[in-house]
Amino acid sequence: MEAVATQNISAESRERWFFVLMALVIAITIVMGFGLFYRAGFSTFASPWWVHVHAVTFMTWIGLYVVQTVLVAKNSIARHRGFGRFGAYWSAWMVLVALVLTPVNLATHRAPPFFTPPYFLALDWSNILIFGALVYAAVRNRRRTDWHRRLMFCATICVTAPAWGRLIVLSGAAMTGPLNVALLLPYLVIALLFDWANRGRVHVA
Repeated sequence: MEAVATQNISAESRERWFFVLMALVIAITIVMGFGLFYRAGFSTFASPWWVHVHAVTFMTWIGLYVVQTVLVAKNSIARHRGFGRFGAYWSAWMVLVALVLTPVNLATHRAPPFFTPPYFLALDWSNILIFGALVYAAVRNRRRTDWHRRLMFCATICVTAPAWGRLIVLSGAAMTGPLNVALLLPYLVIALLFDWANRGRVHVA
């Protein structure tokens, strides 16, 4: 019985640190996508104020997600819950920002040239609404930590889509919506394989 308990604790610890690692991978993806795009001269800090609002809003989420996964890994659950309350409200702000500012970008002709405005609007709004739904589900399941951490992980994967879009452009490949979405799947595949190796099964979430 003691051996089983030790094994379960070890599996839980490995899982917590796995999500820290994945949070860092996501953060690196974001920094690479936007950083390299800036270095290539495709973006500039001399952008309209709403572009900066959008950037700060979403980068704050990435930073918060990394901090939250580290707090859980270090068993600082009380602090994790405290930041979690802020995160729940912040996610709602993110959805509002995306829903409002995407049409503003279209109206000011700041949409990517490889997408038609209606396609870009549908793609961006679908992405942020899926993000919001996943965060909402994660908050509702916050006491079921196995569900909570996986739903938050899936929600944060959505935020990497714009970074991957920039990396596709920089690679010289033809930018398409399906390709952009397909590049999000490896995060899920890695998580599925980890579940299988760590728990002997893939979590239903």
